[in-house]
Amino acid sequence: MLALTLCALSPLGCRGASVELRTVGPDEPARRAAQSFVHCVEQDGGGCVGREGAQGAWDAFSILHWMATGSPLSLLEALGRELDHHRDPLAIEDRFVAQAGRYRETLRGAECRPDEAASVAELLPRLVARVEARMEAIGLWAADLEAVVEGLAEEAGRGLGEGWLVRMVCYGDPYQLWVATSAEAERQVVVGMVADLPVWLGGRPLDEDTVEGRLRSPALAGSQTLGVVREGTVDSRWLPIPSEEF
Repeated sequence: MLALTLCALSPLGCRGASVELRTVGPDEPARRAAQSFVHCVEQDGGGCVGREGAQGAWDAFSILHWMATGSPLSLLEALGRELDHHRDPLAIEDRFVAQAGRYRETLRGAECRPDEAASVAELLPRLVARVEARMEAIGLWAADLEAVVEGLAEEAGRGLGEGWLVRMVCYGDPYQLWVATSAEAERQVVVGMVADLPVWLGGRPLDEDTVEGRLRSPALAGSQTLGVVREGTVDSRWLPIPSEEF
């Protein structure tokens, strides 16, 4: 009787309350993990990076992303070096620590909040297909490279199969940010982040003002990017910004 009375007095009623409960989706733990991580980076930078086993899986996903979007010249120049780097878990962690350290001042005051989340399990097949098509188009697809792509995809799927890419929208630089999470026991942990994603992988195009802000961003301009051609290959007067940013 008391329950019926409370339902009658509620402006939404009991039905409205149950609808509200159903709005909490499976990506909610990932959203909370991403929000907590960004808040931590604002204060402690690289000190927020834990030693998570799935960081290697995110690095595998990152290499595939670069193979799908990087310049052919940088692929020829740096693929072997990136694969060597990928074999060292401490090097992967150090890169993430350095990235979080660069973003500390940038994220402070940017007021970022989680906007949406995409399942990595759904994104990975799309990414692999794009890599294969692109390698064939530029004449680099061969049996040994196919084995590399398959190995990276398997590693990414194994470590990120229950993970998410959470899009953070910000009022200031970096304007948008994707935070990668992986399932660990019954919680989601952050294993990486990226400042941009192509539209075909769920990214959002940047407007002109955001592009201008990105070009002036000290966090992006001073980054150590994946697969950048060795210094001196391209005259820096022509390209005052990194040739790729990931």
